[in-house]
Amino acid sequence: MKHPIRNRRNQRGNSVIEFALAFSVLWAAFSGVFQYGYSMYVYNGLQTSVANGAAFASRTNYCADRASDFTTQVQQMVVFGDPTLSSGTSAVPGLTVANVTVTTTPATFPQSITVAITNYAASALFSNFTFTNKPAVTMPYLGNYQPVGSGC
Repeated sequence: MKHPIRNRRNQRGNSVIEFALAFSVLWAAFSGVFQYGYSMYVYNGLQTSVANGAAFASRTNYCADRASDFTTQVQQMVVFGDPTLSSGTSAVPGLTVANVTVTTTPATFPQSITVAITNYAASALFSNFTFTNKPAVTMPYLGNYQPVGSGC
């Protein structure tokens, strides 16, 4: 007859090895899920901000004499959620005004406005994801156009 105490002595390190192997697999799976989920969270925030900025741009008066002011207001709307704010907490972590591009098509008399994110890097747990021209929203221009020299 075998003694139960002797059999336990032969199995003392097995549970530690099994835990180490299982933990490494679980850690890899959880970190991958976190990275994917966080990148989707950031992308959703960017998409919402860009859509709000494009909606604002499509209804705002466009003065050809002050096209740079129009672009700045749209960029501030995307980043801060308010066209009058030039600093503060951004809607998405790390998003700056330099990451937002505003394009009017055609350049002289806007018929559509495209707002896009360029070179935005979202840092997840182990790597960075760079979004270039994503997300982008194009909307028809519905605002009031004032040509060059109209004194706006």
